[in-house]
Formats: sequence, C-alpha cells, structure tokens
Amino acid sequence: MDEWAFIDWVKIYLERSGRDERVVTGVGDDMAVVRAGRETLLLGSDMLVEGVHFDLGGTSPEQVGRKALGVCLSDCAAMAGRPLAALVSLSKPRVMSMSVVERVYHGLARMARDFGCTIVGGDTCGGSSQLVIDVSLLGVADGVEPVLRSGAKAGDWLYVTGRLGGSILGRHTDFVPRVQEGRWLAEKLPVHAMIDLSDGLSTDVGHVCRASGVAAEFDEARLVDAASEAARTLADRDGRSVLEHVLNDGEDFELLAAIGAEPEELPELPGNLALRAVGRMVEGEGAWIVRADGNRNALRSGGYKHF
Repeated sequence: MDEWAFIDWVKIYLERSGRDERVVTGVGDDMAVVRAGRETLLLGSDMLVEGVHFDLGGTSPEQVGRKALGVCLSDCAAMAGRPLAALVSLSKPRVMSMSVVERVYHGLARMARDFGCTIVGGDTCGGSSQLVIDVSLLGVADGVEPVLRSGAKAGDWLYVTGRLGGSILGRHTDFVPRVQEGRWLAEKLPVHAMIDLSDGLSTDVGHVCRASGVAAEFDEARLVDAASEAARTLADRDGRSVLEHVLNDGEDFELLAAIGAEPEELPELPGNLALRAVGRMVEGEGAWIVRADGNRNALRSGGYKHF
C-alpha cells in the first residue's frame, strides 16, 4: 500500500465512522473545511523530518522554520483561504544545540509575520534522532468560498502560477506561498478546483482528476514553456528532459487551478501574479500529454511518495 492508497483507506475508514454535519470536507483536500457558526474554518497540518524534507548540512535553521510554516500556508493558498493562527510542535534531538532550535523559531516567526499569521502554541519533546517539526494551521475563508480539488469540469483550462521544476536548486526552501494569488483567483475568476504543487505536477494533477471525476490533458509545448531556469539548468546537467523536471521535481509550491475561462478571456493580472495556461480538463480518466506531433500519451505519476 503506497502513500496515496493509505490516505484513501483513512478517508473511507473515517467516513464510515461518521462525521459532524459541520465538517464540509475532511481527509482528501489541501485542508479540511469546517463551518462554525458564521465562520468557515480551514484546518491543516504538515510535518517536516530532518533527512527527508531538509538537510541541516545545506539548509539554515531559519530556512527550515520558514519552510515548515510555508508548506501549510501553501495549502491554505490552494483553498483560497486567509491564514489566521498556527500551532508548532517540535521534537529536538538530544545532541542538537538549543541555538539551532531558536534559529528555527526565528524562521517560523518571520514567515508568520509576513503572512499575518500568529503562532499561538504547540508542543515540544526531546530524544529523537532527527529534528521533527509539525505545524497545524487554522485559516478562515473570510468571505471567499473555499476552493476544493473536486470541482473541476470538462472544458476548464488548467493554469499554473509561476514556473515549475528545479526546486532542489533553492526554491524548495525559499518559495513564497501564493496566498494572495489564490484569493485573487477565487475572487476574480471562475476557479472550479485548485491544488498546491508540492509532490510534483504529475502526481498532484491526479488528485484533482480523481476528486473531480474528469481527466487532464496537458500541452507539451506549454509545459516546457512553464519551466523554470533551474529546471533547464538541471536538464543540462543530468540528461533528463526539461519536461521531466517540470512534471516530477516537486516542491514547486505553485498553484494548479482549473478555471472556466479561456486564456484570452483573463482580466489584467496583478503585478505579482504570473498565470500560464498548460492544458485543459476533458471527459475521461487520468492525465495525458499531447505531444508536438499530435500523439496523446498517458501521464504517469512520477512525483514524490513517502512510502
């Protein structure tokens, strides 16, 4: 059973156990959606483990803290939410200096301040062999209906914010969560589904397809055009194609949005938002790539899996 099969099992098991009617969306989206009186709350968490998500030999403690909160903020962006408060739990190796942990919190605090989010508590323990940080985020809809993965329709265009691939050269720790961009898209455009690109485009688009009951069809040339300079640099170094890096590198932390608007119908975008059309949602199942020669090939998930 791989990671995604396990998550599906958890979702089915918990749904059989029943859930409160105020829970709109539970397991299976970027964040859970819960109605609480007049408020719509967004709840999510992410865990970072040393040796899996970061290496302190090449990443500063401040960057680790920044990333720990940033991955949660990226999930909030995909829901078009506004971050409100966070809980931070940390397990410290016995051999690690407290000054390292303090620097991690400096990074967390700066990221929280930049996005108007308050760190309100958490938990600590010691004795582990690796540094582990778990962040739980509370967001609010704040007048914008949350965007789920399950609303994509055949005919929607697929757009990405920013450029993709090559994150290992630096962006995986220095990315900017697209919180403002996600809210702008949901307010101004008919966004039917959205997801943040953390595990790689080839993997993450599959979540949207399965949740929405439609297929995705990417244009090869448009995908290559969306490649970052880092993706092109890596392609020159390792012999893999630029397209492979765009599809599978992961940790882009950009948004993939299914929008019911043609590229030429888009309004003028704010200066901080780059939006690139890369494909369409179509009837059917799975994800596909239309090659330059017109051939249509199945897209296999090649992004990161924990198990």
